[in-house]
Amino acid sequence: MTARTTALTQPGWLMVAATAVLVVMGLATIYVADTAYAARADGPLNALRQAAFLAAGVAIAWLVLRVGYLRLGHYAYALFLLAVLCLVPLLIARLLHNDFGGLTRPRGGAYRWLRLPGFQLQPSELLKVVYILALAWYLRYRRSYRRFRGLLVPFAASIPPLALVLVQPDLGTALLLAAVLGGMMFLAGARVKHLLVLLLLGLLLTPVAWLKVRDYQKARVSAVLLQSDRLRQSVIDHPERYGWLATRRQALEWTAGSGYQLLASLRAIGSGELVGCGWGEGVYVERQAFLPDRHNDFIFALIAHQWGFVGCLLVLACYAVIVLAGVRIALGTTEPFGRLLAVGVVVLIAAQVVINVGMAVGLLPITGMTLPFISYGGSSLLTNMVALALLISISQHRPFLLANKPFELRAADLPRPRPAERVTAPAPAAACRTPAVTAPRPPGGPTRGAT
Repeated sequence: MTARTTALTQPGWLMVAATAVLVVMGLATIYVADTAYAARADGPLNALRQAAFLAAGVAIAWLVLRVGYLRLGHYAYALFLLAVLCLVPLLIARLLHNDFGGLTRPRGGAYRWLRLPGFQLQPSELLKVVYILALAWYLRYRRSYRRFRGLLVPFAASIPPLALVLVQPDLGTALLLAAVLGGMMFLAGARVKHLLVLLLLGLLLTPVAWLKVRDYQKARVSAVLLQSDRLRQSVIDHPERYGWLATRRQALEWTAGSGYQLLASLRAIGSGELVGCGWGEGVYVERQAFLPDRHNDFIFALIAHQWGFVGCLLVLACYAVIVLAGVRIALGTTEPFGRLLAVGVVVLIAAQVVINVGMAVGLLPITGMTLPFISYGGSSLLTNMVALALLISISQHRPFLLANKPFELRAADLPRPRPAERVTAPAPAAACRTPAVTAPRPPGGPTRGAT
């Protein structure tokens, strides 16, 4: 293996620098959440664990750069199958309500983690990057998805992992994988009208899905809508009309019930103002009960509380650097597998940021989505480090192609014009051609020179 394999390109350096800033801010915020007044008495345990996972993530990322994304592509299907099989024990534990001696111990009623010696593994996090890898490998040279029937294979292959994730339940990851699938299919050349038809079918099934989701999931969705005082009052006055959305009691107790965490996040963000209260300072740092899950799902609110609007801008700017560098890598890559993989990783990181920040500011329901490279969570950090390493690997390997460029339609793929639309242009010379002039015969005999 040559030394060039691990040498960083310009987009690679930009992404590494932006990621370093995010990781440092995340570790600093997790540390103060652990050691602040009224926090747990076991010290910065979460920060130490996060640092250990960071070291493991750097080592795995370096290994990915040494191997290269093209070589990993040959094992994409095997890795995808392994990730799906890791979800099966969680399904069995969910159906039987058995944690198998602590192997699949639930947390908050959700079966998402496998308890292994020394750490916990969340298979749905690892599924994210493996799913992108397998989907990009399948789509790299195919053109069948230009037809509606060609979309059925990737969508059908996505049903088993999505179903296993929803059963846990983990609605945020399921929505994230659906967004990745749509983005990659769109770039690969799927027709917009076909994707819109599938989207319309999903919207038509929304009422059925709403009846099947659990009560606490409905409460999370309604909590966002009940921010409106007018809607909340309508539910109180006419509970029979708005019973599908929330009960009268939920509307009355919204500030102390389903809306408590959302209100706490908004207040923490607003209290930071321009430059924040300072690192390790502020009431939402000192009192853990004021902002639950402040070290993972709502860490963005704690960053805003400490560093204010300036800190939020710095975080979003770092994510913008990573996304734009990933877009630049995707546009500069002609190899189809690498380009699809780059787009999938960009959509993965961008969607996680949008969902996490959206639920922190009250625009989206609370789904348990972590903030990449910042939130506490070893599986999430490892997954995002591997995704970043894949982007850098794509920027390092740009093989030459001897076939037509990917994502460009051949003449056979373009619609043929109707016979009535064909117009034959006159020959250019016909408009300038001078008609031949024949000299008249002299009367009464042969022409001159005749014998």
